[in-house]
Amino acid sequence: MNEETQLVEHLSGTSLRAMQRFFDAMRAVPADAWPEMLVGLGYNYEYYDTLFALMSAHVQGSLDESDYTARYRAMQNLLRPFASEYGIEPARALAKTHRQLYAEFYAAVTGRPIPEQYPRDDRNPWLMTARHWTRRMTNTIACTDRPALYRAKFNLGYHWAVEYLSVCEFDLMRLAWQAMGADAAYLDAHCMVEEEHAGCASEAVFALADPGDPVVRAAVRAHEADLTGFYADSTRFAACMHA
Repeated sequence: MNEETQLVEHLSGTSLRAMQRFFDAMRAVPADAWPEMLVGLGYNYEYYDTLFALMSAHVQGSLDESDYTARYRAMQNLLRPFASEYGIEPARALAKTHRQLYAEFYAAVTGRPIPEQYPRDDRNPWLMTARHWTRRMTNTIACTDRPALYRAKFNLGYHWAVEYLSVCEFDLMRLAWQAMGADAAYLDAHCMVEEEHAGCASEAVFALADPGDPVVRAAVRAHEADLTGFYADSTRFAACMHA
């Protein structure tokens, strides 16, 4: 069994099923509900930039316990997908950030500019759900009271799950929006690079950990559980809006 297969076998499949159910249900959400939905979903997607920053810090923070060469190789592969969020890709011209592309997508499908600040009240259930699950993900990767090397390995496994599952996530998202009559450079940009980023995430794990390590497995399952929870809650909102 090769290293990549070992990582994939850690997945149970719950998150893929949850994403499929959500993007199927999303197609029936009425257009007047799209602005609130897109603010909530957008918060979730933007928060991954925060997670990438935290995961990078957790891995680099293992410098007292991890090997020098393994650490910088892991960091290089960890940072490439993070930089891409801001339009930075090796050997390519500086591109629009994914946040700019999402703002353009929001304006195209709602006919209004994206809010410059996320509302701080709790009137938008999509946003409340996103905040709940992003707080949970932050707590998950903190690995409180664990040694630095454990935390680094866990974060690399969690990061791999984020990148690997996002390949299917954005494919499903693009198909759903196309069915709803919307195409977007934001979705195309993600779909174009997600497989490459998943490969970077794999190499980051291989640099610092054995893919069969129980810590890596626990991290993959942890992200799958977080992702499943987010999309299960979002599916309930979508179902209520077209019931």
